Amino acid sequence: NELSFEALGRRLRSTPMLLLLLLLVVGIVVADFVLLPSWATGVALAATLVLCYVARGYAVRWGYLAVAMVLLGYILVELRMPEASMPYNRAMELEVDVVGIPSERDGYSVAEGRVVAWREGDEWQRADDRVLLWLRGEGVHSGDRVVVCGEVQERLSRYEGYDELLRRRGYIGGVGIGDGDVLSVNHSERLGLHRRAVAKMERYERDSMAHATVLAMTVGERGAMPRVLRDAYAATGLAHLLAVSGLHLGVVMMVVLWLLAPLRLIHRGHRIAAMLALVMIWVYALMSGASASVVRAAIMLTVLLLAHISSSSRNSVNTLALTLFVMLVYCPMYLYDISFQLSALAVAGILLWGVPIVRSVGHKAPLWRMLFSTLVVGVVATLWTLPVVSHTFGNLPLAGVVITPVVLIFAYAVVGCGLLALVLPGVVALPFAWLGEWCAWLQNGVVLWAAERGITGVEYRMTTGEVAVWYAVVGVITIVAWSVNRKKVITLS
Repeated sequence: NELSFEALGRRLRSTPMLLLLLLLVVGIVVADFVLLPSWATGVALAATLVLCYVARGYAVRWGYLAVAMVLLGYILVELRMPEASMPYNRAMELEVDVVGIPSERDGYSVAEGRVVAWREGDEWQRADDRVLLWLRGEGVHSGDRVVVCGEVQERLSRYEGYDELLRRRGYIGGVGIGDGDVLSVNHSERLGLHRRAVAKMERYERDSMAHATVLAMTVGERGAMPRVLRDAYAATGLAHLLAVSGLHLGVVMMVVLWLLAPLRLIHRGHRIAAMLALVMIWVYALMSGASASVVRAAIMLTVLLLAHISSSSRNSVNTLALTLFVMLVYCPMYLYDISFQLSALAVAGILLWGVPIVRSVGHKAPLWRMLFSTLVVGVVATLWTLPVVSHTFGNLPLAGVVITPVVLIFAYAVVGCGLLALVLPGVVALPFAWLGEWCAWLQNGVVLWAAERGITGVEYRMTTGEVAVWYAVVGVITIVAWSVNRKKVITLS
């Protein structure tokens, strides 16, 4: 093997959306530090697009297109920057949709909400403002539309940096809701499938701690998790396993494709299997509560599966970049959403590093290949997301690199068995539900054992500069790997 700029050029030309995505991200980030007149930015964008169209040289066109993408990112932030349509810190009636599944905190819960109307006098004013809900009490659940007597607080956190981060994520303020503030509650049927899924899984309970883990990992219900178990998962850097995310949807896709593997024996059977997997991904997303992070992960997997169905999945990196590009154009504030960052980085790491490493081994034994793939996926996903986790939560999940491969094996079994328990009839589903709970018991045992023996993460918050250096090194390694011009070797008998 030898390094070649020609090989690197071929890889870059095969992933044009990756370059455009990086330029768009640069424009979104620049909007936080540079203030330009909106009309001047719009004129500059139109001018660069015209110059890109009329330019003759390939390099010159790409230069104009690069400038246009940076300007586009800047303009999108200016256009989508949230502004409150109601006054702050004044008592009023608010009509609020509880969008996300509440997350437990010390003595209260936090959920995403959206104010759809408000009034101070007799007339209701329409609104569409994203807010952070602080829930104290048991009367409000995900999917409800509630009318409360309260106020919109401009300050989202006592920490200035975190307050600014939440504002960049699209929140205009926060609303505290206690049982005494609620005037009326309308239980929406939007999450009816989620509630039925929770009710069905609760019928199979045998061990309380293991069952709580199954509920969290399969249907996104984390209310039954005991504090000691949540702390153990957080200390070992594995708390992301308890929240339904792209990892869980990926497991669902793998399980469905594995069960439908015989369809590949018929003409175009792989397309039928991919379509059924696509349906199951969205059914599972609805069963788990259809949170914003789950929907974004489902969109990513949908694009990848559609590319596979159309026989154009040879360049998954370009397909992923296209998906992320469209999502950021729709809402540039996704860039500051931690779930979006972790999902995008984990999938990118698996595609850029994990898949090539697994393919390079080329072992034909199915069991060995599955175990090796699990090890590689766990390590690569941890390395790609480690700086973001450290910068956001102040914890380096180094223990996750060691025990993630072991825990992922149980996690695959828990999610896979949970899916089968959800979709199969009661009697047939019972063995899968019990098997999933047993695997969850083993998974909890590994996590608790690691936490008790101090195999945990290191309390350290990486600075922005350190995060930039980390991903610069990751980028250099990726570029070097793309530059390798592999020689073909034929072994004659």
